[in-house]
Amino acid sequence: MPIYRGPALALCIFLGACSVGPQRAPSTTLSLPADPSPAREPGSDQWWRLYQDPALNAAVEEALSHNRDLRAAAANLLQARALLREADTLDQPQTQLSANAGYGSTADDQLEAALGDNRRIRTGTRYGIGLDVQWEMDLFGRLHGLEQAARADADAARAAEDGLRVVVAAETTRAWLQACSYGQRLDVARQSLALVEQGRDLTAELHRSGAALPLDVARAEGLVGQVRAAVPSLEAGRQRALAELAVLLGRLPGDVPARAQACRQPPALIASLPGDDALAMLRRRPDVSQAERRLAAATARIGVARAELYPRISLGAGIASSAHHPDGFDERDASVWRLGPLLSWSFPNISAVRARIAQADARESAALAEFDRSILVALKEQRQALSDYQAAGQRQQDLQLAAERNHEALRLAGLARAAGASSALDYLDAQRTDVASRSAAARADGQLIDAQVLVFKAFGGGWRNAPPVILPTVDRDSHASSFRSSSSQATGESLQ
Repeated sequence: MPIYRGPALALCIFLGACSVGPQRAPSTTLSLPADPSPAREPGSDQWWRLYQDPALNAAVEEALSHNRDLRAAAANLLQARALLREADTLDQPQTQLSANAGYGSTADDQLEAALGDNRRIRTGTRYGIGLDVQWEMDLFGRLHGLEQAARADADAARAAEDGLRVVVAAETTRAWLQACSYGQRLDVARQSLALVEQGRDLTAELHRSGAALPLDVARAEGLVGQVRAAVPSLEAGRQRALAELAVLLGRLPGDVPARAQACRQPPALIASLPGDDALAMLRRRPDVSQAERRLAAATARIGVARAELYPRISLGAGIASSAHHPDGFDERDASVWRLGPLLSWSFPNISAVRARIAQADARESAALAEFDRSILVALKEQRQALSDYQAAGQRQQDLQLAAERNHEALRLAGLARAAGASSALDYLDAQRTDVASRSAAARADGQLIDAQVLVFKAFGGGWRNAPPVILPTVDRDSHASSFRSSSSQATGESLQ
């Protein structure tokens, strides 16, 4: 890029504006299908309500307001908005007020001696006061680029907060439903334990009467120990899910909602999952929006770097007074003033500027690659989540049917044994199969829940119409905290 373009530069100065950076960010390099239709959205963005569990709904709302990761994201958004407000003031006049006092000889004293043809330079006290006003003319789009970059950064911070909302809503729902699923599996394990204990007692009684072998008793006791061993691990999994839920809600790990502790049956989803409209999904993914806004910020900073090749011109005015005593500020010869343009230019040392331009170009290329990657990851997660959900649904149906059939086989084995048509070993095998199939069906229910949550998470639901994040305001004197709503949500301020 040439340093001086003659008529082009003169025209820019005459018009007062001439952006030298890219006018818009590059588009993705991926070949996405065209979508001439308007944006299509699923019926419910707050998808956790499809489980029709008021306690779960209340837990997700609490998490979206009090989760500590969300508080950090909300604070980052407030910081980005403050930086944007600072950038918005760059095209306004900048003022500086100064005052000074000191003892000794100053430049004013030397000038006073020179004008008076006096070789003795006064030494003593000197007071000064001044006011400077400068307004930079944004001839080449430097200030506009800074403002656009700050705006894009704020949009990216907002998208990051929304993306975290998706994660918090999904993980809270998952933790709640997992706790319910573990409760269900615990009930199944305890029921199975009661059944095999009854079988063991019956076998022991038959052995005492001579109708059963010691081998039958040993096998029955072994099955009891096997079923009993599953209970502690299931209880540990339930407590782990409850602790995860408490932390997601912003509580201490032991402070778990009573409804979650009492849940023994996960609620069923009462609606179908979202379709496979990829473009509609991409519109709902805050991480894709965040990557796109970071790309826009990188593009804007190219213009800022390129503008450094050209002179920076400001209109300035200033007035200053200097006197040996504050009473002398109003004397005629105590004040000086100036009014006129100010020029700042890095020419001829432009090597550093060109290096910064190359850095900005490289950052844009990296941001574009990250934008493409976010789209690919979103499409991959959508396809994987739908595929896993279909597989989990089919597996759950098959295992549920198998559990029903095996339970019926156990009933028939009991009747056959009572009639003397089968051995104790046959009944024990039927018990073992029934216990294993019921446990597998309960596990499949939990896996289906995980697959449902992953589908909703992949589609990016849960960040629209979210409650405001509650940010703490610390009273440092009393070490007590009060709370206020994040302005990023409570005020409804728009960055568009």
